Amino acid sequence: MARQKGASPAQVKAVSDPQRGPFTPRQKLGFRAAERLHRSPHEIDDAFYARLRAAFSDSAIIELLATAAAWEFFTRFVDALHIPTTPLARPRKRSGRSTPKG
Repeated sequence: MARQKGASPAQVKAVSDPQRGPFTPRQKLGFRAAERLHRSPHEIDDAFYARLRAAFSDSAIIELLATAAAWEFFTRFVDALHIPTTPLARPRKRSGRSTPKG
């Protein structure tokens, strides 16, 4: 999904350690916001929020934190319900033959 949104292969590879990856200071700040929210919403204190406001518009902050919070919700919801996650399906090889449907 990241590549579809314009991330480079180097950025995709570095997502596990974004502070050392090839990201802009603004992007790194966004990653830090998501990491802080992951640990505790109290880590988005006044001082850190001021840093966000210096780099992002109000609507961008809302989008950033809402997206991070939604991912937190989704993974906790799936884990709590013991919903198994599955790997992505491998693309099927096409035989070149057309098969009728139905």
